[in-house]
Amino acid sequence: MKFPLAIHQRPTILEIFFITLIIAIIFIPFVYGITTNQPKFCFSLVGAILIKPFNIATKNKFTISKIIQKTKSISFYENCIEIYENQNTVTYNWSELEEVEIDIFAYKGRRIDSDSWHDGIENSINFIKNGQHFEYRFYIESVDQFKSLRKLYRESVLPKLEQLNNLKEIGFLKSQLNFSRNYNNINNDVDYL
Repeated sequence: MKFPLAIHQRPTILEIFFITLIIAIIFIPFVYGITTNQPKFCFSLVGAILIKPFNIATKNKFTISKIIQKTKSISFYENCIEIYENQNTVTYNWSELEEVEIDIFAYKGRRIDSDSWHDGIENSINFIKNGQHFEYRFYIESVDQFKSLRKLYRESVLPKLEQLNNLKEIGFLKSQLNFSRNYNNINNDVDYL
């Protein structure tokens, strides 16, 4: 099963300037109005509509739809992971990797609490190969993909990494905690390890 990679775009200096300006236009008058008890300044929150033209000008590059890459993906297997980029494939065998840390704990729409949820791009894998550090974030869209990957991880990948002794201990503990972190799970999607 392929999972699209999630790549956060780096803003340019001009984009940083404009978003800082927009935030200043919105929040400085608002804070001033609150601290001086002048409610007319609180109407500066209407300036939040400036975010839409900013997204249009940047071609929505900071929105979830642009962070999720359609031509780049990752697949997990018992003996390796594969990264697909356009027509190129890079394979990393588990036996060649060091300090592997895998965090799988979100899919699109998974509830965090009663009024917030995950976007599905919070999952990641980090490892070292030949002294070079690699980090990939990936997107899980549905609960079925989440359960399928979690099952593969628990039944095939985790035992393999433990056998090879190349699992970063913190990653192991974090993954275990992330799988079973909500005893009263709102999503009803966690099998406790």
